[in-house]
Amino acid sequence: MSDRGRPSGTAAVLEAVLSVQPALAANLAALERAAWSTVDPVLLELCRVRIAMLLGCADEAQALSDAAVAAGLDEAALAELSSWPISPRFGARERACLAFCEQFVIDVAGLDDDMASTVAEHLGPQGLADFTAALLVVEQRQRLRLVWERMLEPVGS
Repeated sequence: MSDRGRPSGTAAVLEAVLSVQPALAANLAALERAAWSTVDPVLLELCRVRIAMLLGCADEAQALSDAAVAAGLDEAALAELSSWPISPRFGARERACLAFCEQFVIDVAGLDDDMASTVAEHLGPQGLADFTAALLVVEQRQRLRLVWERMLEPVGS
């Protein structure tokens, strides 16, 4: 995902599909901007990449947000992301948010008060709400990408 120039990755797929629905495209873009402006970009990027790993969206897992890189995300953290529960690179805040993120993606109904409380301890109550909304935006963009890419494949591929 590049913040510069022409959209790539998920942004390009969404733009191509929604070219006939400019109002919808604008609303989705506004939601994405809001998500990235309300949550720490490094934390959200870790979650975005982890979501891509869980959904099997390899291209998305490889694309990095310019905002997250500028805020200090490094390749070493991404290299250890799949082992976040045991990696010393991730602190309690990242672990709480990544655990919440994984449960959110795998089975949102399985989120419990303890998981939410743990995230709220690190982000505050409003931070938990913002983080949850941002996860929804990030996850849904990737799910839309995967579905629409499949729909755009030539028949017989």
